[in-house]
Amino acid sequence: MGLLGLLATMVLMALGAGYYFFAMPRTSMTISNTASVPVVEGVSLYNNLKDQANTIKTTAEEQARETMIEGGALEEAVSVPAPVAKTETTLPITDRLMATGFSVPTKARTIDTIVLHSSYNPEGDAYSVAAIVKIYESYGVSAHYLIDRSGTIYRLVADQNIAYHAGASKMPDGRKDVNDFSIGIEIMNTEDGQFTKAEYEAVNSLVTNLKKQYPIKSVVGHGDIAPGRKTDPWNFDWKKLKE
Repeated sequence: MGLLGLLATMVLMALGAGYYFFAMPRTSMTISNTASVPVVEGVSLYNNLKDQANTIKTTAEEQARETMIEGGALEEAVSVPAPVAKTETTLPITDRLMATGFSVPTKARTIDTIVLHSSYNPEGDAYSVAAIVKIYESYGVSAHYLIDRSGTIYRLVADQNIAYHAGASKMPDGRKDVNDFSIGIEIMNTEDGQFTKAEYEAVNSLVTNLKKQYPIKSVVGHGDIAPGRKTDPWNFDWKKLKE
């Protein structure tokens, strides 16, 4: 508090003790129906002294605080803005990252295309994630995402990397090397099978999420960019894909 603060406090105490002296009227007061209330000059004097004491106290406290800050005993209060909450993706994605079938670009790539594919395991369980990924590995290919029959989304390759999913292909606008600027999504289905409701919901959610992150201009099927060589995604109902 310091000497000035202590002095101000003592002044206030003294004022409190002397209140009756200062506040008492100078003339006697007679209580009657016709008596007028006397002017209490002491109250005005008391209030003036009280204001002066409060000013002294405030000044003393500010000086003491500045001294403590300069001496390192107290850190000056700094207004810190509330942290901005990060926007997190609510879409559940399971990482099952591959070690092959992709490359890391030398510079950040521009992603403006999504290519839909379909895959299955021709031997044994047609919809085994492990078996399908093993097939990708054996051919040296991959996709960024794989959606199983229950709608679970697996991330196989990070978006920023170039997955080998499109092969020799060309966009309707004439661009080649589609892998360089696209994201590949594999959806489990056989050539004569039908996609499940869960798969349509998952691919719609994933495409919507990707459109929020990248300037997607086109969502195409593998057969659209490699006609005569590829026909997937087999039996995909494009009307169920949200714009």
